[in-house]
Parts: sequence; C-alpha cells; structure tokens
Amino acid sequence: MTACLFGTYIRAHSANRLLHAALAGAGFDVVECHEPVWEEEGNKPAPYFAPSSLARHAVRYAAAARRLARRWRARSGPPPLVVVGFGGQLDALLARRVCRPRAGLVFAPLVTIGETLVDDRQLFPAASLRARALAALDRAALAAADIVLVDTAAHAAYLERLGIGSERTAVWHLGAEPEFFVPRAADPVARRVLFYGRYLPLHGVETIIAAAARLGPRAEFVLLGTGPGRRRAEAAAAAVRAPITWRDAVPLAALPDELVAAAVVLGVFGDGPKAAMVVPNKVYQAAAVGRPLVTRDAPALREVLTPGEHCLVCPPSDPAALATAVLRLLDDPSLAQRLGRAARAHMTPRFDADGRAAALRALLADRLGIAPDASLARRAADA
Repeated sequence: MTACLFGTYIRAHSANRLLHAALAGAGFDVVECHEPVWEEEGNKPAPYFAPSSLARHAVRYAAAARRLARRWRARSGPPPLVVVGFGGQLDALLARRVCRPRAGLVFAPLVTIGETLVDDRQLFPAASLRARALAALDRAALAAADIVLVDTAAHAAYLERLGIGSERTAVWHLGAEPEFFVPRAADPVARRVLFYGRYLPLHGVETIIAAAARLGPRAEFVLLGTGPGRRRAEAAAAAVRAPITWRDAVPLAALPDELVAAAVVLGVFGDGPKAAMVVPNKVYQAAAVGRPLVTRDAPALREVLTPGEHCLVCPPSDPAALATAVLRLLDDPSLAQRLGRAARAHMTPRFDADGRAAALRALLADRLGIAPDASLARRAADA
C-alpha cells in the first residue's frame, strides 16, 4: 500500500525524517507530493513572522498549493494513505480538500503553532487577534485529519483542551534516528557537560548558564548550536562569568561523537507548558547513545524514561538543582555509567527504527484499519 507524504513540510526536520522512515519500515511504499516553502530559514527569528514577511510567504504558499493540487491529480493507482507532517497545518487543510479519493488522512504536527509562537516564544500576546487566529488555524487543521499523531500522551491531553478528543488522537513516540543506535565506545572528556540546541525558550538555557556559574571550574560546559537566543545567552553568561565554551551546530552525523565525548548531557529546563509536554530530540538521542542525562522532570519525560533509573531530573528553572544533579554524575562515574547503560538498553527495543515502525504499523491498523503487506515491512527492515 502507498503512503503519500503531502505538503510543504521541511524535509530535513527530524520529526519528518523519522515519520518517513517509520512508514517505510511499516511496509508502506512511501511517495512524496512535496513543494518547499519554509526551508530557507531554519531558526525563524521574530522578523520572519512580521506581516510583510508572512504576506510574501502566503503568496509562495498559494503557488505551492496549486502545484501540489496538479501533482495530486496527475498521480495514478489506488487511493493512498495521505500523511501530513510537522509544520503542516495549512497542508492538512489543503489535503482534506484536494486529496480525494484517499485511504485516510493522518496529520503528525508534533506541536501546534499556538504553543510554539504564543505559549513558548511569546511572539504574540495570548489575547491578541493573531494568537486567536493561530488557535483557530490549529483547531481547523487538527479537525481535518482522520487521526492526529501526537508525540506524547501529555500532548494528547493538551489537544483535548483544544477540542480534539482522544478518539481523534494517537500517541506515537518519536525516538531517535538510526545514527544514535550505532554502538560506540564512550570516551568522555573529563567533566565535560554538553548541551546542544537552538536556544529556544523551552530549552531553559538561562538555567544552564546559572548552573555553570555555580559550578565554576568543577565542570566544563560546552554549548553547541545557533539560534534566536544565542547572543542573549552569551551576554548573560558573560555577565555572571559562567565558564562556557560556545560552539556552532554540527551536522547530525557528527552529533553521536559529540555525545560520547561528554561526561554528562543536558536536556531541557524551561518552565513553560510546551517543555512539559514534549520529549526533545536531545533527550532521546542521549539515551540512545547511552550517555548520562540530566533534564527537567515532566509528565512527558516519564512516558519514555524513568528518573533515577535512566536519567536524573530536576525541577524546571532551578539552577541549584541542576548544578547538584550535574555534580552528582561528575563525581560518581559508576552512577553515570549505570544510568547511561540502562537508558540505552531501554531505548533499543522501544524507540529504535524497528520499534517505531512496528508501533506505527499497529496504530494505523487499529485506528484506521490500514495494514500494508507484512512482507514489505520485513524487506524494508532488511534493506
């Protein structure tokens, strides 16, 4: 059976790549009906959402939508399962209208636009007209799908408050890319503490900076990545004389080597609702590589990892607690090694490529009655 990835999704985004791989691993013949619109600016700073910028992108999207409709009409064969990925709110509305006939419509948004731009990044006031418009767009896009894939049960509960009931949602945990499951010998640099990301509010980088200032020379903090908040973070670190090494982002293929070189890996520490509902890539990735991890405690995290068994946790926005947890791991290598090994052993059967594909296949069979030929799934796994 064919699964058609439809829309203007960002191909390089981790959630979309994981979804593509899982569909193929589940036995679907995956095809793409794709038009790039949003890919030229990965971090999307605040000016990206200015009215003039949005107007330009609206024109681009309208042209892309016409091309997508023509490409859909030109296809042949039995009706496919239509899948819309991360960033596809407009695509879900387009697919509902254009993609007929179809076997079903699945939307995997990862996050809503409102929780990112309003709740987390606070680009628009919650009571503003633009915030209400974004909420309306989110609700319409979610309601357009037969099934909405959500990354955590905590996120499903959030969507229920938006009017998308549990009968319309299904939890599919993302896991980590195959690169992070390749066995590697740990070779940590003594007392190195690693964070990587795009300096978004949910990351709670200010908490990391304050913890680094508390620990001083007892830890070597390395922060990788670029993003809207990096300059502000560097200035904050300089103001409190936090000893931090700042480095630019590295390619995905190089990240596992950065992880094995770290004595401790950091997750996220923001205190917003989004940070409580997601399990970030870096958390899955550190656990898959088998590195000792410290991150904020949250309902979503406890769906996939057990604090004290697979990682250490601390309250959000609590630099003292973060510093204490980091120092505990740095001073007790046997504990750090035990947590890392347990995390990797826990991740491998559940959240590696085979585990994700099997979970997605079972979910689609149960909720939509769609199950591709099992032999195709086996051949995809052997390829």
